[in-house]
Amino acid sequence: MKKIPYITGYVGGLLLSVTALVGCAERELSERPADGVLKIDLVWPDGQSVAGGRLWLYGEDGSLHRAIDCAAAGHECRVPAGTYTILAANSDCANADCHRSESWQEHCMKAGSEAGSNTLQHVGKVFCTGTKDVTVLRGNRPAEVTLCPKNTVKRLHFRIAPEYIADIADINVRMTGIVPSVRLIDGSDAGEPTGEVTAAAESEADGLYSADMSVFGWRGENLVTATVRHTDGSKETTVPQDLSERLGRLPEEGGTVDLTLALPDGQEIALTVTVEAWESGSGSGTVI
Repeated sequence: MKKIPYITGYVGGLLLSVTALVGCAERELSERPADGVLKIDLVWPDGQSVAGGRLWLYGEDGSLHRAIDCAAAGHECRVPAGTYTILAANSDCANADCHRSESWQEHCMKAGSEAGSNTLQHVGKVFCTGTKDVTVLRGNRPAEVTLCPKNTVKRLHFRIAPEYIADIADINVRMTGIVPSVRLIDGSDAGEPTGEVTAAAESEADGLYSADMSVFGWRGENLVTATVRHTDGSKETTVPQDLSERLGRLPEEGGTVDLTLALPDGQEIALTVTVEAWESGSGSGTVI
């Protein structure tokens, strides 16, 4: 009978121990954080350096949760547990800025334009990308994602040979059907109405001129004209030439198109358009 109190005391101690363990487990679960860690690494195109990055985090309902300015290498932060869509771009885009950030589907990079006109500015150094379904769990183990923003700028180089045209002070090239904006998620055409771009030509050797355009792309009717200003201030503009069909036949890596622009008096300007691969580019006028 002396063993009974001992057994009773042992069972009572065991129950107390189990109760304590359950209480600790419940307390640990209740103290577990409701958020998690998100780590985003940014890898820019080869040979390109940027001043910094910009990130936009969208929640499961599609609404913007947070906009972040970050270092070029990326960013780490705590966010509520859940599934996110993430968009990224560089902070030092030239002549372009973000619009419609409230929705990741509509969020786009848009070219600047001259005040009160449909003339777009030349864009440069525009890198962007996005990814969906990034899951962040509660706790301290980070959800890691690497984003590689792509270059969205295409460059056209115009080689101009004005035959037997005297007293040239300067030449400007104009092209219509220019895409004004691209979606951040994949760099695709955002579908807004097209604009036009002009570029000032620079004089080269042997009476030749060259001009460059840096744009997001082109769509629809791409009319090209050249305006010649003479030393006496008078101007002549060539008859518009539609370049769209020939541009559409070029491969993804680019190529060259030759055409002849006619002036109203019958004189001609030979024009060679070289489309280069997607890159930032630099050139005359306001091209970046």
